[in-house]
Amino acid sequence: SGQVLRKVVSDVSVEINKIGKDLDNICPNIDEVTQAECECCGLREDCTQDYIKTIKDSYSGKWVCGLCSEAVKEGLVKRGSIEEAMNSHTKFCQEFNSSTRLNPKLSFTMSMRNIARRSHENKEKIKYHTMSKISRSSS
Repeated sequence: SGQVLRKVVSDVSVEINKIGKDLDNICPNIDEVTQAECECCGLREDCTQDYIKTIKDSYSGKWVCGLCSEAVKEGLVKRGSIEEAMNSHTKFCQEFNSSTRLNPKLSFTMSMRNIARRSHENKEKIKYHTMSKISRSSS
């Protein structure tokens, strides 16, 4: 009876190993998800390694989130190279994170000041441009 018990245990373990191998063949490999951090804005997203590699290949070896990738694409039109567009957008994000997020009220005040300054400068340009078109008549 001891031999019969060993044979049964042995048969069960062989069957379990077969089922495990069959499951490996049937179930596709599930990509492990890792957290990637945007090198522009710092946003973190859960992504597969394949997706991270695809994005890094497209953006000079840097991982960028969807929002930043759109901004970089727009910058690419103006700047001509992906590196320049990435650097410009990264600089923008760093300035935003160091000023606006730290003190939103001051940032709002500075933005309003800049809008007022540009408005004043535009009025001065228009005023100067109209004045230069007025010619003096000779008497």
